[in-house]
Amino acid sequence: MPFRDLLILASPYRRQLAFLALLSILGSAVTLAIPALGARLLGGLFEGARQSPGQVAALLVAAVTLMALVTGLSSLCSTLVSNRILADLRERIYRHVQSLPLGWHENHRQGDTMALMTYEVSHLSSFLTSTLTSIPSSLLTAGGAVVILFTIDPVLALIVPVIVPAFYLILKIIGRRLRGLAAQIQEAEAEVVALADENLEMLPAIKAFAREEIEAKRYQAAVASAMALAQSQGRINAVLGPAINLTASFAAILLLVLAGYNVRGGAMGPTELFGFLFYAALLTRPVSDLANVYGQIQLAIGTLARLQAVLLREPEPGYSAEGMIGKARGQISLRGISFAYPGRERVLDNVDLDIPAGQIVALLGDNGAGKTTLINLLLRFYEPSSGTIRLDGEDITTLQLQHLRRQFGLVPQRPLLFNGTIRANIAFGLEGAGDAEIEQAARLAQAHHFVTGLVNGYDTEIGDHGVRLSGGQRQRIALARALLANPPVLVFDEATSMFDLDGESAFIASCEQALRGRTVILITHRPASLALAQRLLSVENGKVIEESSAARTLSS
Repeated sequence: MPFRDLLILASPYRRQLAFLALLSILGSAVTLAIPALGARLLGGLFEGARQSPGQVAALLVAAVTLMALVTGLSSLCSTLVSNRILADLRERIYRHVQSLPLGWHENHRQGDTMALMTYEVSHLSSFLTSTLTSIPSSLLTAGGAVVILFTIDPVLALIVPVIVPAFYLILKIIGRRLRGLAAQIQEAEAEVVALADENLEMLPAIKAFAREEIEAKRYQAAVASAMALAQSQGRINAVLGPAINLTASFAAILLLVLAGYNVRGGAMGPTELFGFLFYAALLTRPVSDLANVYGQIQLAIGTLARLQAVLLREPEPGYSAEGMIGKARGQISLRGISFAYPGRERVLDNVDLDIPAGQIVALLGDNGAGKTTLINLLLRFYEPSSGTIRLDGEDITTLQLQHLRRQFGLVPQRPLLFNGTIRANIAFGLEGAGDAEIEQAARLAQAHHFVTGLVNGYDTEIGDHGVRLSGGQRQRIALARALLANPPVLVFDEATSMFDLDGESAFIASCEQALRGRTVILITHRPASLALAQRLLSVENGKVIEESSAARTLSS
């Protein structure tokens, strides 16, 4: 049941939400008292009441003041709890999204996930703290008003059970359309966010191909679609509210006419008349609120469905594993490894490979041959279709996932840098690294010279994805990050492809000392980097073929 799922989602905050519900119930009790005091005050003026108008007015002022205090406290608490729920939901989604396999991310647009984490979860937190907690209050106010109406005049109050089905019928007819629109609006809004995120990521290419106007029109179309759906929802809500209020007004007029006959016939006094009218008018507000609740529930259910579609996805296998091996020596063994991406032919087919600890191996092969796939399997970014991978004789599926990945230092062809300082980007490789360690890693990666030539040195801000640096400079920063982590296995995936020849030669010369004693896997075609390799392996037709061995050894 979707609504039951909403209640389950609210369960961790049940105490805070219960307190908000109690405040709303207290507000309802005061709300129900105010019409009675108002009727007594007005009726007393007509009838000459025993109790002085001043006493009733004082009680009415006290009730109104208490109502203001309860409303203010409820608003404050609602804001605090809503912000807490929103923060918790965002953190929960973020943690879970991080734990999902790379394959999941490759099949889902980043913008969709961002929309869920920002725009959509705010609807859920608002629903839980405002809409959900107001339901008891609305029900109490409506029920209390009906009971009081029956105590004043049971005959006239019998009209109320006729009015309520009319409200329900309106809700049923219009609400059926709202249910489908809520999901469509959320999808359309997610599309707008996703498209904006994608276009900003692609902005250099958009400018290079002069596609600004084309992409602007695509975005305009997405915005127009979202706007059209929102306007449809607005039109329905514009009809829903007045339809309910019109029904309530007709009922109030009917009650007024009938009550007038009762007053003329002496069956009802002024106090009872005012009280009956006040409570009849009061009844329209909670019923109208409940009508809005219906639409809000549909919107929340749509958001919850999208949220569950993410949260119910299984994290990467290995998070629950507990195996540890300390710092690995770096011996790697593959037996019978096969792998195919979904809907594609096998990339790797029954591969056997042994890499002794401390050996430097180069992987050669055409683009798409499976070189990077092999690395992704070592790091468990993907799981092989069959076969076993061992590190120091231990099946990597038995090792705790983060512990396994800390044994590897990966330098991808496209450096993954964030908007921050050079120092922070290098330190990303080792939490708590000192300035001396960062500088030493930068020296080994041939980055220190260009960094110190910048105005702010290591404190230079590099922009999103390092856009303020050249391609070669970005690769040097990524290299420094991997060397700082000091892993037993280093993986260079075309890590020097953007180096100039002199820079690469200098890097190779400085790296010999840094690489000694490590297992190193090079994916490269550049002669200077290949000169480091002790073995050359070629990936062809899903197989790993030995091209040469003992090509050289590092000088001791």
